[in-house]
Amino acid sequence: MAGLRFLARAVVATLVVACSSPSAQERANDAELAAVAPLRTQYSGVEMGFDIRSPNTLIVSLDLQTYLDMDDDAVAAMQRNTLGHWRSAWGAAHPHAHAALHVRFIDFIGRKVAELSSRR
Repeated sequence: MAGLRFLARAVVATLVVACSSPSAQERANDAELAAVAPLRTQYSGVEMGFDIRSPNTLIVSLDLQTYLDMDDDAVAAMQRNTLGHWRSAWGAAHPHAHAALHVRFIDFIGRKVAELSSRR
């Protein structure tokens, strides 16, 4: 009887650990978001947050007023730099994989402001 209780507790403990650990995709997403997080500091006041949609799209939330106040060259440089960080982060999380990567810049209510794509 004691052996059966011990076995039942071991099974329950194993299930709890298995269910509470993040999946491989969640770990990859977390690593990718951590890799692009410094862009919030670099573009303080413009890039407000990041999210990953589908396995190959990075969503960048913008403060639209600050974004519109930037000159065209600064906007283009920010977009290229963000795409470059995303390519590097995605490549590190998905070694030897290839995909069309997208960066979608949105305003605070989710409207698309700009979008860039690149093959990796």
